[in-house]
Amino acid sequence: MTKKIEKSKLKTFLAERAEKKQAESETPRSRHNEVRDTIESIIIALVFAFVFRAYSAEAFVIPTGSMAPTLYGRHKELTCPSCGVKYAVGASDELIEKTEYYRPDLKVTGALCPNCRYYADLREAMPFTGDRIIVNKFPFEFGDPDRWDVIVFKYPEASQTNYIKRLVGLPGEEIQISRGDVYARKSDQEPFQILRKDNLEKQLTVQQLVYDDDYPPREILQYGWPERWSPMQQVAAGETKFQGLSKSNWVIDQESRAYQYQGESLKQADAKLEWLRYQHVVPQTSEWALLQENPELFQQSILSSPPRPRLISDFTAYNSYTGGTTEGYYIYDAAFWVGDLTLSFDVEIENAEGELFVELMRGDRHYRVKFDVKTGKATLYYVEDYPNPEPVETELTTVETSLQGAGAHQIMFANVDQRLCLWIDGDLVELQGKTEYKPTATHDPREGDLAPAGIAGRGLNFNVSHLLLQRDIYYRADEYYQKLEIPGEHKHLWELLYDPAAWSREYEDHHQKVTFAQMSDEEFFVLGDNSARSADSRLWGNDRGAERRHAVPRTALVGKAFMIYWPHGIPFMNDGRGYSPDVGPLKRFFYHQTAPGSYPKDPYAKLSFPFYPNFSRMKRIR
Repeated sequence: MTKKIEKSKLKTFLAERAEKKQAESETPRSRHNEVRDTIESIIIALVFAFVFRAYSAEAFVIPTGSMAPTLYGRHKELTCPSCGVKYAVGASDELIEKTEYYRPDLKVTGALCPNCRYYADLREAMPFTGDRIIVNKFPFEFGDPDRWDVIVFKYPEASQTNYIKRLVGLPGEEIQISRGDVYARKSDQEPFQILRKDNLEKQLTVQQLVYDDDYPPREILQYGWPERWSPMQQVAAGETKFQGLSKSNWVIDQESRAYQYQGESLKQADAKLEWLRYQHVVPQTSEWALLQENPELFQQSILSSPPRPRLISDFTAYNSYTGGTTEGYYIYDAAFWVGDLTLSFDVEIENAEGELFVELMRGDRHYRVKFDVKTGKATLYYVEDYPNPEPVETELTTVETSLQGAGAHQIMFANVDQRLCLWIDGDLVELQGKTEYKPTATHDPREGDLAPAGIAGRGLNFNVSHLLLQRDIYYRADEYYQKLEIPGEHKHLWELLYDPAAWSREYEDHHQKVTFAQMSDEEFFVLGDNSARSADSRLWGNDRGAERRHAVPRTALVGKAFMIYWPHGIPFMNDGRGYSPDVGPLKRFFYHQTAPGSYPKDPYAKLSFPFYPNFSRMKRIR
């Protein structure tokens, strides 16, 4: 704990120190004393450094991507040539395990953009080392870590190795993972309860990009690829299905990415809402390749066979590289439907009254927030279509908000971990737990999940912009490397994402939920944020013969991850690549070696200069 020093006291202290230094400088000192003082100062500094390291904090370098995108291991960074989104992909596979030596046959050669799926060539891209972090070792002296903290601990199977994961299960809990969520209970007489993130900053930290409308893939759109956001209407009451509207009150400016709704005259309560809805119409690598090879043929193909929307899956850009040990396996591995979504956007309301609706679909339910612009009240509720012949509306809560009358606002609406959350202008709306809900009996996706997010109005004119859709972490129900949530490769399941019913049948036939035995009062359960590529509590072996192979003993805890103090330097000059000298002894500092003193046929830089700090990633770890 640090204490702030009052300015007056600090000023006095500095003045006294200056006077003391002045007096000392006027006192003659022998060279022998100066040397002795210097040596003593160095020794004292080293002692303090070792004491600080042993008892307070320690620096670590993240080697792999098991905690991506929260923390990066060795990786490559790029800006998508198509849409302009910046992202990172893992590159730790390029090195021989537990060494710094490079294997040319495992070089990361390309990656898919998380926003538009454009394939970018990375053969010439220089890799960066993993994030350098500070770990606070002090807190665990006074109490247990909190759930969802990022912690460092000694790997139970090899105590000389440090691991970093997110703490999920607490002492005395039995853990279950099912359909991407984590559940816990302390007695087999109790039902499992979903584990929500009480600290919503952590919930927002782990969100991953689905689509940022500020970065559209303009080239493919110009050749006829459908827009992700478009006017739609529910087919019929009681159905979770939407269809496009050839005519509507929505006016779309594709250049500025602005969406205007002129619905002030449409005030009838029974009138069908005209939605601006998101469809997950994602180009695949084959479609991008056809566009680049033959644009005319590409246009003909999408006219004869219009692109179909897909279910949102657990695609993670960090894993989407080709080369390394995967050769693109993880591109098709992202086959699991994710229904926990967060939508944010800017809205400018022109009227003093009317209604604004925001909706997130999940299975049989439309989860909504309805704003009464005249009063500023927001009602959070859900509409359940199936199995009811008529939709059933269930109100969760009504709250006062600042969204009242004409004006501009930023809205964020989330449906994550069986709970609705709402932010207006960056401030969380206090809902006091009233928007936590029990899920439906059926957990499968429906047709509506192909268009899961929407915005609508009634008796209102408004403009929408800066649309951003994100998803929650999907924790895979894997147990050992041989016992996975869906056995074998996932390409077939991935191919069915176009068809929710077929995907559900395939998933139901093969999936598992996994339960981990109740831990003792001295044990914890941990998971990586990059669930598809994290060796965490789910997958550990048990050569040590522990009673619970998945548990981290309290004695293995090292500390809490505090901040990223140095992500990596950003090169500049030479078209942003910097310079990598390959002359004399400098070469080994700037280029990869395949073995001591050996270099690959094609030089591969690992460091360049000049560079400046990557300030955007210097931050607290949530």
